[in-house]
This record gives sequence, C-alpha cells and structure tokens, in this order.
Amino acid sequence: MRIAGFVPWVLLLAGCSRTISLELPAQPLTVVTYAVGKANQRCSVAPASDKFHRLAAFLKQNSTDWRKRTADYTPSLVVIGSDVNMYFMDDLMVMSYSGGEYSRKVDPAGYAFLRCGAQ
Repeated sequence: MRIAGFVPWVLLLAGCSRTISLELPAQPLTVVTYAVGKANQRCSVAPASDKFHRLAAFLKQNSTDWRKRTADYTPSLVVIGSDVNMYFMDDLMVMSYSGGEYSRKVDPAGYAFLRCGAQ
C-alpha cells in the first residue's frame, strides 16, 4: 500500500525535470564575479577561445535534470550572453533564456575555469 501511494509522487517529480540542449551563439560573453553581493571582477570570453568551448562542453554535460527555478539566489559568478544568462552559486546553476528560468545542481569545480584569470 505504501509503494502504491509513493509511485505517483515519483512520477510527478520525474516529470518536473527537463533536458535543455542549448547551443551558445558565436558571440562574446561577459563573466562577472561577485563577492559579498558586489561585482568585483569582469572579463570577456571570446567565441573562439578555450573558455568558450569548455563552457559549451559543460552545458552539454549538464543538459539534463533542469527544474523550474523556485527560490531566490545570490550568484557568485554570472555569465552574460545576448540570449542566455547563467548564474552560479556554490553547487547551483540557474540558466535564464527565452525558454524560461531553470536551475540544476552542478559541481563547482566544473565551472571554476570561467573565473576571470583562470586557465
């Protein structure tokens, strides 16, 4: 009896996640890092750069398990593009684009390369 009551919840939760396959347009991106809620560093990511290609690969690796964003957040790193913005804070990534605003868990080491001055 408990399993029968549990199954609809599992199906409901599974239905709440989505896959987002996003191709970054070949346009410069701006990275802004924050400390204590204030921007403290800004740099650009060129479309032909290693960082740009690594970000595209990162997005492909993290294309599943996106959920509608439901909570407020204070980012420590923001990537600004013409059609998409990505907000990173610890193990959470929020992506805002024409399809909506979604979040998912990510490994902070996976996006450390985006920091200004990182190789």
